Amino acid sequence: MLARGREAGAWAASQPATSPAGTSLIRLDSNENAAGPCAASVKAIAEATQRSHVYPFRYDGVLEAAIAKRQGVSPANVLTGCGSSEILLNAVLAFTDERRSLIAPVPTFEEPARRARQLGRPVHDVPVGADLQVDLDAMARLVPDAGLIFLCNPNNPTSVALPLDRIRSFVTDALARSPDVVILLDEAYIEYADGGGVVSALPLALASPRVLVSRTFSKMYGMAGLRVGYAMGQPALLQRLAAWSLPMSVNTIGLHGAIAALEDTGLEARERARNAEARAFTVQRLEALGAKVPTSHANFVMADIGRDCIAFRDACRAQGVAVGRPFPPLSNYSRISIGTMAEMRTACDVFTSVLKA
Repeated sequence: MLARGREAGAWAASQPATSPAGTSLIRLDSNENAAGPCAASVKAIAEATQRSHVYPFRYDGVLEAAIAKRQGVSPANVLTGCGSSEILLNAVLAFTDERRSLIAPVPTFEEPARRARQLGRPVHDVPVGADLQVDLDAMARLVPDAGLIFLCNPNNPTSVALPLDRIRSFVTDALARSPDVVILLDEAYIEYADGGGVVSALPLALASPRVLVSRTFSKMYGMAGLRVGYAMGQPALLQRLAAWSLPMSVNTIGLHGAIAALEDTGLEARERARNAEARAFTVQRLEALGAKVPTSHANFVMADIGRDCIAFRDACRAQGVAVGRPFPPLSNYSRISIGTMAEMRTACDVFTSVLKA
């Protein structure tokens, strides 16, 4: 089966057959960054199209060096991939087998568990709590049988996040329970985190030979269509992961766009502020309608709308707004990506119309 992007497979399978005739959808369904790439990246992408005839190996190591400089690590601590999806899927291949299971919360980003099941490898699904937070205690009890622990922080689709002190305690305990387990901390949305002790766990990956952190240029950096991601950790662990990598999996255009984004040192602060403003507006409007919205550290919210999420999704789509697919067992929750302020004003008017109907 062909690998897909972080959202593509499940999104396509969950969509209604038709869109409202004559309308342009506001897409709040796949956690894309509606602001798009920064100006420097747009310029670099345009220029790189003139190099489309050139294989990416001509730029071997350039993106890794740029990431390393930005993150304060060595290039040997960086492994790039075709989006972070390649990193996550290859981690399943590298660190699980017929005996060593995958442990993952439910719901979370589904692709690691889906890949493990396709390969006939055991998967332990650990339901999130009533507060939508990951149940670390339940995950810890399963560690002795595991080859890989997948922990998305902030978690997709719940939007909530664990502070670093809880991540650190869990990692320390898990590594003590098993001499073999590898912990993959998916930080696709970590750049949006803004308080509560929620920060990157990169120091844990640099300190431990069995911890990886994955990142992507799809979210904060607005380049989901260019498929650029990376992992960080100790070189020996990255080498185990790299054994499963596709050759030249980061394309020439994508790597130049990513490098330009990294050179814009103000991008993250600007985008975090833009997202926070539109997110706060959306939460206020949803809560005024009676929805319950947990604190989000991402570019989306997971709103308890008090009704069937599929009916809500279809009603919103009929009025020109696409929201997220279902995430069982959270049947009354709708995942709503944060677009531009103008998009969220229009979308919230639609939400009001649907929820008051």
